[in-house]
Amino acid sequence: MYNRWHTYKKPRAMKKIKIVLVIAFCLTFVCQINSQEISKNSIALTNVSIIDVESSQELENMTIIIEKDKILSINPSGSIDLKGITNKIDLKGNYVIPGLIDSHVHLFRPKNRKEILTKLLYSGITTVRDMGGDARVYQSLNKEIGQNKLIGPDIYYSANVFGPTFLKDPRTKFSNMGFEPGSAPWMRLVEENSNLEKIVLEAKEAGVTGLKVYSNVNAELLAKISNVAHKNDLKMWSHSSIFPSRPSDAVNAKVDVLSHSVGMIFEMESEMPFSFNEAIRISVPLQDFKNTDASSIEFIELFKKMKSNNTIFEPTLSAWSLKLRSEKPKANKSIEKVNPTKQLSNAANKMDVASMDNWARTITLSAYENGVTIAAGTDFNSDIKWVQDEIILLTECGLSSIDAIKAATLNNAKVIGIENLYGSISEGKYANLVVLTENPLNNIENIRTVLSIYKNGIEYKVNE
Repeated sequence: MYNRWHTYKKPRAMKKIKIVLVIAFCLTFVCQINSQEISKNSIALTNVSIIDVESSQELENMTIIIEKDKILSINPSGSIDLKGITNKIDLKGNYVIPGLIDSHVHLFRPKNRKEILTKLLYSGITTVRDMGGDARVYQSLNKEIGQNKLIGPDIYYSANVFGPTFLKDPRTKFSNMGFEPGSAPWMRLVEENSNLEKIVLEAKEAGVTGLKVYSNVNAELLAKISNVAHKNDLKMWSHSSIFPSRPSDAVNAKVDVLSHSVGMIFEMESEMPFSFNEAIRISVPLQDFKNTDASSIEFIELFKKMKSNNTIFEPTLSAWSLKLRSEKPKANKSIEKVNPTKQLSNAANKMDVASMDNWARTITLSAYENGVTIAAGTDFNSDIKWVQDEIILLTECGLSSIDAIKAATLNNAKVIGIENLYGSISEGKYANLVVLTENPLNNIENIRTVLSIYKNGIEYKVNE
């Protein structure tokens, strides 16, 4: 009995001593690391209110220390020694949000894309996801941005994949200079007998982050593409309806993101059109956007599956908003003379845009109320659209201000797959921040009151 007690007691005592020593060592080590990392070249943003999209709350009177391109620490102001830091910026009375992300842009068409990128960054947009164009253009732009020769957000871009009927669309030629239509790695025809592994690997070599499934892909082929894309560490992005595939087909195929609120209505369609252009010309104008119930059982079941599969919904409200359409943009002579999406504009003129706008808002609110993660994308392709407008439109649908901001920050980082390093104000993440003079939680319009932007730790002041 004594031996059993003795042999049991002694190791426990030794374990306690070891634990104390390990904790003491770790604390000493951490203190040493912190003292080494906080250099005189660090930046301390003091006395600022943080809009924390991870905890969905405002953190008042905080100090953010930026070391090189990342956030080193976040602490209550006054709780950390700043003596060794020469660059201290007092932001009392100001608010900081994560750098904004637009998850749906098309930068290929505008000739003045460099000017556009600079304007986007100075508005607070530090990252964009481009959803279709020539990968060579984005490679070149990212190279200039990385070398600080061009001021602009980082660009993550897709490879479009589609079925044979989409070859009639002029965009398959417009973005394929030097390639036969459907053969460029970033604009690719897929069929039942296609070598999907080869197609996905060639797209990945072109630097894409994900595949965008556009049109004329059936449910079985869609699932195969999704499986190969994910196996090769690419995201799977799709339209909400990929004709003849429905939204539920895309969700069952485990795509990562569904884009466009308008296409969600086809979940109720008994006879799906076979292609995108057929749907735009014939089927979309025939949909009953005015009377379809966005909370019907078909949509509730769809949203449950989306939530279960972590499928993100990007409604692109800006694409149909009457509020934004009423502000007719001035003619932009810098846009390409060739207009590959003219048929889309012509089709829109035949649609009940007011009912479509209302439907877009209603289906977005229904998805949100049923726990689906919402992303903020504008779908701009010629004249600039601002993700700040999309944020405001989301609040008008019924999202809270913090969730609308989250849609354009952390949720959009998840869309791209960069949430471990971007999308929120957290220690260890890149220092992509937007400093506002007014609180966006009090009035979402304050999202526009930009004082300065930090991208990878570099400050860009709006009024300089």
